[in-house]
Amino acid sequence: MNRLGTCMDALRILARTNDLSRVVLIERNIDGYLKTEIGGKERAFELLRRAIHNEEVEKREGEDWSIAKEYVRSLLRRMA
Repeated sequence: MNRLGTCMDALRILARTNDLSRVVLIERNIDGYLKTEIGGKERAFELLRRAIHNEEVEKREGEDWSIAKEYVRSLLRRMA
């Protein structure tokens, strides 16, 4: 199973919504991916960071990746 792909599919949907619970859902989705990813936390963070960056670079209309990007950054700062 491609956990990163599943996580990114959900984040892509959330990046397009204005739902009030969006922040919580994004954080839960990222936390769930990081808890289940096999292969080490550093690798999981790097894969996730790159995937979010690549999505943001696409600049698709109506998508906002800032919440996901900032949450991953904050988790990385806590780890350091």
